[in-house]
Amino acid sequence: MNGVTLLFAILGLTGFALGAVLTVTGPYEMGVIVMGMGLMFQVISLVRIRRAKAKGTQ
Repeated sequence: MNGVTLLFAILGLTGFALGAVLTVTGPYEMGVIVMGMGLMFQVISLVRIRRAKAKGTQ
C-alpha cells in the first residue's frame, strides 16, 4: 500500500472520530463538517486501494 493511501485512511478515521466527539460535546455544525471530511478521506483511500488492486491484477 502506498504511503499516501495510508495517510488518507488515517486522516479519514481520525477526522470521523474527532467529528463525532465535536458533534456530541461542541458545536454541532463543525462536528458534522469534520465527520464529512473524514468520510471523504475514507472514500479517497478506498478508491486508491481499488485502483492499485486493479492495476496489480492486469
